[in-house]
Amino acid sequence: MIIDKVNDIINGHTSNNSLYVFCVFIKENITRIPTMTIEDIAKECYISKGQVSKCIRNLDYQNYEDFLHECDSYIDSLERRQLFFHPKQSLKENINTFSKNFLKNVQYTQKYFNDIQIEQLLKNIKSSHKIYLYAQGDARSLIYNIQRECNIHHINTVICDVDLKKEYTFTDQDILIVISINGDTFHYDKRIIQRLKKAKVNKWLITCQNGIHFCDNQIIIHCLDSSYHVYMMRYFIDILLLGLQM
Repeated sequence: MIIDKVNDIINGHTSNNSLYVFCVFIKENITRIPTMTIEDIAKECYISKGQVSKCIRNLDYQNYEDFLHECDSYIDSLERRQLFFHPKQSLKENINTFSKNFLKNVQYTQKYFNDIQIEQLLKNIKSSHKIYLYAQGDARSLIYNIQRECNIHHINTVICDVDLKKEYTFTDQDILIVISINGDTFHYDKRIIQRLKKAKVNKWLITCQNGIHFCDNQIIIHCLDSSYHVYMMRYFIDILLLGLQM
């Protein structure tokens, strides 16, 4: 997801770097990008058209059209976000409604947990030499939670960069956990998926989306209401991390 890439650049570059300036502009103006030409962006960023093209390639896009498509996909994902609180209802009414539906989804999701799969994943995590974590969008914050908890248990973890441009040296004792809540990574980022598939390492996919054929070890989070996918994934990850205490 483009915002993940942009955040990685912003967090890792200085303010006098043209790529940093370009990424800050994207983050602040992404809803405008699809209506802008490459010349428009160059002018507003105070950099050359050639520098814009170079920045786009540094973000792992083949050309400007590829970059625009990714911006459109991100904007579309924002428009599809579920709004749970309704302005015409009081805060108390919204809390009661959300809590009631949340509990229903938790009970439904928990009913379909595959204990054998969860225990196998926990076993793999605890016995691994190093755990690699990959996710985009809403799921990316979850892998930071996993890393923090694993650090408490002295389990070595690495968060993969969004583009998977870095060279990772996987061993037979390592594990790669991929989290894709709604499967968007598999629909919009074909190059990323190819890089993940080529990685010679024990892979696990955790997702709420059925019909994805990525690796042998896949845990599907079953949800009563698809609008609660993000919350049920967080719930599952919390359960998984609690299992590390056993």
